[in-house]
Amino acid sequence: MPIRRLEEAVIRKIAAGEVVDRPSSVAKELVENALDAQADRIEVAIEGGGIDLLRVADDGVGMSRDEMHLAIERHTTSKLTHEEDLHHIRTLGFRGEALAAICAVARVTLLSRPGGSEEGHAIRVEEGRVRAEGPAARAVGTTVEVRDLFWNVPARRRFLDSPPAEARHVLSSLRRIVLARPEAAFGISSEGREVLDVAPARDPLSRIGQLYGSEFASRLVPVVMEESGFRLRAWFGPPELARPTRVDQHLFLSGRAVRPGILSLGIAQSYARYLPRGQHAAFFLYLDVDPELVDVNVHPRKEEVRFRSERAVMDLLRRAALRALGGSGLASPIPQEGSRTWVAPSLQPAAERELQAAEPILPSPRSWRVVGQVQGSYILVEGEEGLEIVDQHAAHERVLFERSRGGSPVPTQEFLVPVQLEVPFDRAAALDRAIPALRELGIHLERFGERAFLLRGWPAPLADRQSRLGFQEPIGTVANQLLEGEAPLAELWREVACAAAIRAGEALSPEEQEALIAEWKATKEPSRCPHGRPVAHRIPWGDLAHRVGR
Repeated sequence: MPIRRLEEAVIRKIAAGEVVDRPSSVAKELVENALDAQADRIEVAIEGGGIDLLRVADDGVGMSRDEMHLAIERHTTSKLTHEEDLHHIRTLGFRGEALAAICAVARVTLLSRPGGSEEGHAIRVEEGRVRAEGPAARAVGTTVEVRDLFWNVPARRRFLDSPPAEARHVLSSLRRIVLARPEAAFGISSEGREVLDVAPARDPLSRIGQLYGSEFASRLVPVVMEESGFRLRAWFGPPELARPTRVDQHLFLSGRAVRPGILSLGIAQSYARYLPRGQHAAFFLYLDVDPELVDVNVHPRKEEVRFRSERAVMDLLRRAALRALGGSGLASPIPQEGSRTWVAPSLQPAAERELQAAEPILPSPRSWRVVGQVQGSYILVEGEEGLEIVDQHAAHERVLFERSRGGSPVPTQEFLVPVQLEVPFDRAAALDRAIPALRELGIHLERFGERAFLLRGWPAPLADRQSRLGFQEPIGTVANQLLEGEAPLAELWREVACAAAIRAGEALSPEEQEALIAEWKATKEPSRCPHGRPVAHRIPWGDLAHRVGR
């Protein structure tokens, strides 16, 4: 086939695909532009998940008529002048592609008024071309209204999720930006309903509290470290605030939300012996870096960056996590709610590998005897075939999971006084939609404001123990699951059972150990916990004799 030049309309749509793939990327680009325009307050409204409408309004410096015409062209920007500027980037946007890309695949209206001007100007753009324009009333600042995303690229529009799912993506993206820039005020609405309205925060921890609730923020462990070219302000969640996903792992690079990616490997290694498999630490990392040490020009949407020395950054984050966990990461118990303490198991790495390689056991009727509890986390059981090492949390989790899931609604223990709980704003909508389904699990919730809920009842079999542990953690975990999509009831029940289960580090009396092992052995699937992790490992007596030379 002969080589030919592409038409300009095709070039625009191809370029748009690098920057805009769904409403959340549109929201990210427009809000970052508003922040670069020195906005103190940004308001975002979405309808139809941001597909039908996504509007971003700010009180920043605004644009003149001529600047507005330039802004919708490709490779135009106010943030770079010379090639050398690429090595000293301090703004969020700089490529000069975002607005042009959006205009190529949506119907866009821009309304702006710069400081010193007596009136604003509006232009309407379709397929990258100005279709109408004229004077318009507005305070100083800019409004960008994006309608009918991908109206002219039907193949790409078919790949979008449902409006509720796209709304979740938008709110999740906005949550990261709101966390990244505590100095700005934000108002966010979805389908005409306000989901967030926060004033400027004095520091990152205050912003975390605005989004996650003061109780959650108060349990985070602060760490501040300064080294050549780096300044880190970090807040780490203790092990009991671990999540089943990485949704609450955040890295903010000089005010820019980026993916932690491989940089978080050192943190994961530091937490490894504290957390069961499948659980992930929560952390909020605010890292200020000398622009000479980082390249932010490696990803079209600027979600990934490249450091001159990734190893140095990984090591910095690893040492920060160890400091939060108590120096060596082993010595200091981490307090939890009430009078309980959390103590990490301290098996040597070689022993851990041997246990992981051991065959998960399938308990069957036989004589057995509880030898005792070790490391506050494992129960040793002497059996006919070998020594069983039972993870007390996983065993209790299996017991609780099977206790009340017979297919019928779970009985509820109603509270005389409801418990008020808070979740991040992007999870509140998902939790609100799931209220009818949660009633089948025995969880009685009702909405109580922007991101608050009243808990009026809890599954009766778990209520007494959970009331001592607190309800914020399990509700937060359920909300996290719902954020990923409409989770099945069995999956939500797993998280409820996990929250109520005996913890690692929780001392048990001999009678409690005996009762737990007896209940665990009576379950239908004793080999694994509801998340699929092995509950116990057996060391056959013959293997043990061989190891000690008998």
